[in-house]
Amino acid sequence: MADRDVVLLETVKTHRTRLVSAFVFGELTERRVVNNNVKRLIGGTIIAAILCAVCGGFSFVTSHFGRQADQERVQQGMGPATGPVLAADAFDRDLTQGWGESNRGGRWAVLGSPGAYRIGDGAAVINSTDRSRGAYLPSIQHDRLDVTTTVRPMAALPKTNRLTVIIDGRRISATQGYQTVVGLTAGGGITISLVRTSTSQRQDRQQSQISTTVTMPGADDAGEESPPVAIRTQALGTNPTTLRAKAWIATGAEPKE
Repeated sequence: MADRDVVLLETVKTHRTRLVSAFVFGELTERRVVNNNVKRLIGGTIIAAILCAVCGGFSFVTSHFGRQADQERVQQGMGPATGPVLAADAFDRDLTQGWGESNRGGRWAVLGSPGAYRIGDGAAVINSTDRSRGAYLPSIQHDRLDVTTTVRPMAALPKTNRLTVIIDGRRISATQGYQTVVGLTAGGGITISLVRTSTSQRQDRQQSQISTTVTMPGADDAGEESPPVAIRTQALGTNPTTLRAKAWIATGAEPKE
């Protein structure tokens, strides 16, 4: 038989433990409710965290594929480059030397003597046939370029001559970059191609053509004044860089391709 004194002591100990627990944590039924609520809170927090992670991952994936699709559309020529206007100039001023300050994009930097450049009658003029003449906006640095400009020879071109216009699509340095080379011939003839410029170890500047030359013949009469020609050049992204260019008679509509 069990010792009654031992049983009594164990019973008193058990009752004392229950009384202390009830005093500290409340009644047993209330403690069960609290425990259940704590479990629900923890479970709800875990589920919410999982849902947030899933939504964040889904948003990242869809955003990534969206950017990839946009880039593919641009590279396939399905749409023009978009974005804020970084530079623009209407040449609505008169200058006898240099091109001065553009309407947007900072001050023009010219190659060679400023005396070979002037602005008048709403046009910027280069009074030189030197191939090294040119101008650019040094304050513009961007990996997306979509520039449209209109050029015109100052006089009618002889049938055997060609005026070369070069647009820097990506100017990496003074001697490295990508260019659109447009040739204007008599009667409104146009040739256009894309080239890459680089400097050899001997410091010789070299050009390598990276596209076929597209030719649009002009009229037979070479004595008339040459029409204005619009040129559009695009350079998008880095590594790889997507290049596109086209030229057309400015009095007509821009071609889609």
